[in-house]
Amino acid sequence: MSAADPVGHKVVVRRVSEGRHTDVVGVLVDAGPEVLVVRRRDGSQVEIGRTAVTAMKAVPAAPRDVLALEEVAALGWPAPETRRLGRWLLRAAEGWTGRGNSVLPLGDPGLPLDDALAEVTAWYGERGLPGRFTIPTPAREALDAALTERGWSAYNPTAVLTADVAVTLRRLPAPDPRVTVEPEPGADWLSVYHYRGTAELPPVARRVLAGGREPGFAVLRDGGRPLAIARGAVDAGWIGVTAVEVDADHRRQGLGTAVMRAILDWGLARGAVSTYLQVAEENAGALALYDRLGFARHHRYHYTVAPSSQGVSPDTPSSRGRRRPLR
Repeated sequence: MSAADPVGHKVVVRRVSEGRHTDVVGVLVDAGPEVLVVRRRDGSQVEIGRTAVTAMKAVPAAPRDVLALEEVAALGWPAPETRRLGRWLLRAAEGWTGRGNSVLPLGDPGLPLDDALAEVTAWYGERGLPGRFTIPTPAREALDAALTERGWSAYNPTAVLTADVAVTLRRLPAPDPRVTVEPEPGADWLSVYHYRGTAELPPVARRVLAGGREPGFAVLRDGGRPLAIARGAVDAGWIGVTAVEVDADHRRQGLGTAVMRAILDWGLARGAVSTYLQVAEENAGALALYDRLGFARHHRYHYTVAPSSQGVSPDTPSSRGRRRPLR
């Protein structure tokens, strides 16, 4: 396998077939010395002899692919309260996490923009929460610009990374027998999870974590003590990986990759062929690690908050009517 081959990434391969140039678009899942293997959108795989290849390059995700993945990710991190406003999905989870407390704009809201924004700020205001959007790019730049013109403020740029499950599993160490994957987050799993450094999770956190069609909770125990965790959520052929965390006294021992291995094996057994995760753009260490594991940048998103709500914490539980400062 050549180091230059973007295995696990979406590519377009130009080949000569029956005297004509044709393109094959999909995820490059293998690159042997003689044959490339590309998995198309419909799941079929195409084998292409290297001698027939005239060009190959990685291609960015199309806007429709960005929105489709964001919709899958919303299923994997479900908010207890939702409302549909046209193709906008309003989500509320008592203020815990930005994803659970923001509008995901998947299409047209079915109203003039200012009327739709009034609906958004009223709905969130009733819950003691700021009006907030998750803005995926390159799919929603026009909306982002319109919100900026109206005084909304952007923050927390985040990279959405994707990989082929089989490709990443080939780059991970052998399974660690100390890891189990359980259907619910037990007390010891929760004891390792510290969202954004918080010492204690609010009650709503368990509802969000245990939501979704089929979540799984990997935990590595040694002598009965939980040392590393990860969460997976399978839907529509994807497994979303979140909450990868290692006990502070046991880092840099490969425990994070051990739970990652276990949760991806678990997802593969449930039909997941692709995986996604979200990483803060400022987290250079995590981005480098996931690059080595075969993840590629699919798209990015950021949050944008209403001007009347600036100064409200994006990720702490709400008290109805009480404002909290940004951290």
